[in-house]
Amino acid sequence: MIQLETAVVTTSRADYGLLYPLINKLFMDSFFNIKLIVTGSHLSSVFGNTIDQIINDGFTSLLKVQTYNGRDDEKGITAAVAKGIIGFSDLFSKKRFDLIIVLGDRYELWSVVVAAVIHKIPIIHIHGGESTEGSTDEVVRHSVTKSASIHFPSISQYARRIIAMGENPERVFTVGALGIDNIKNSKLMEIDELSESLGVDFKKGVAIMTFHPVTMDNYNAAAAQVKELLDTLTDIGIYTIMTMPNADAGGNSIYMCMEDHVKRFPDKFKIAKNMGSVVYLSAMRHAHMMIGNSSSGIIESASFKLPVVNIGDRQAGRLRPENVIDCSCNRASIKEAVKKALSKEFIKGLENVTNPYGDGNTADKIIKILKEIDFGEKEKLLKKKFYDI
Repeated sequence: MIQLETAVVTTSRADYGLLYPLINKLFMDSFFNIKLIVTGSHLSSVFGNTIDQIINDGFTSLLKVQTYNGRDDEKGITAAVAKGIIGFSDLFSKKRFDLIIVLGDRYELWSVVVAAVIHKIPIIHIHGGESTEGSTDEVVRHSVTKSASIHFPSISQYARRIIAMGENPERVFTVGALGIDNIKNSKLMEIDELSESLGVDFKKGVAIMTFHPVTMDNYNAAAAQVKELLDTLTDIGIYTIMTMPNADAGGNSIYMCMEDHVKRFPDKFKIAKNMGSVVYLSAMRHAHMMIGNSSSGIIESASFKLPVVNIGDRQAGRLRPENVIDCSCNRASIKEAVKKALSKEFIKGLENVTNPYGDGNTADKIIKILKEIDFGEKEKLLKKKFYDI
C-alpha cells in the first residue's frame, strides 16, 4: 500500500492544542506516514518547553526546526523567519513529503511556506479566511492562503473570503474548527481535580486571562495595554490565572508585567506557563469568566457557555458567538464589560447559546477529504489559476 508522506507543523502550544485531534487520527491511519515538525516557541524554556507536552502525548519521533532566538522586537522576529526558512529548506532537502499541513497564522509559517513552495510541496492550510485586524497574523494568514493548494476553513463565511482571494472553490472545504473536536473528545477534569492541579480554588470564582501583543500597534504599546488590564483586574478582585503571551513583538514586556503583578498581588494572580490542552479546556469549563484577546475566547468558549470579555481589536473581523463582550483597552470599558459578563442576567442568557464553529468532527472530515485528493498529480495541485468571481 502506498502511503502519503505527510508533514504536520506545530509552532506553539496554541496550534498544537488545536492540531492534536487531527495529528492523533493521522498517526492511527495507515494511509498516512506522519512526521511531526516542531518549531517556534515549543523549543524555548521561556515558554515552558512545550515540546515536552508533545512527547508526553506519545509523539516521540519529532523533527525540529529552530526559529525562536529569544528576541521579540521586529528585527529579532525577522531574523527568526529567516533562520526558519533556512532550517525548513534544509529539512525538505533531506526528506520527501507529499503534503505539508499547517494551521493558522503564526509568523513562523512564513518560514514553512516559503521553503515548501520552493521545494514544490503542496500545502494544506487549516483556519484560513479568518480576520484578526489588530495583528500581523492577518497578513501571515492570507499569504499562507495564497501559497496553499488545499484549504480547510472553519465556517462558510471564511470559505467565501478564500474564494474571493482567487482560490478555486473546488479546493476549499468548510469543515469546522479543530478546537471543538478537543472539547468533544477530551475527558475534562472535575472542579476539585482541576483546583488541586493548578493550586487554585475554582469554587471561589476564577477568571482566565490570555493577552497577546496587538502587533499592528506600536511595539511599546503592549506593556501599557496589559498594565491597564491587570490594574483593572486588581481593582475588581477576581482571582486570575494568566497564560503565556505569544512569542510576538511585545510579548516579553507583557510577561514582565504579569510577573510584576504576581509578586505584588500573589493572592489575586497566578501565571500558568504550560497548562496543556486538557487542563486549559477544563479551566474554561469551570472558570467564571475569560478575559483578554485570545482566539480561544472567540472559537472554543461558546461550547462552555463561558462569558468572555474580548479586549481591543486583535480579534476584529472574526465571527463572535453571543457569549463574547467586546470592549476597549481602558479601565472604565473593561470594568463595565466585566460587570456585564458576571451578571446573572447575562449568564442566564447563555443557557441556549450554540457554538457556530462546528460539531466536533473536523478531524474526520479533513482526513476523508485528503484521502480523496490525488497527491500523485502534484503538478496540478501546485499550479494554481486565479479564480475570478
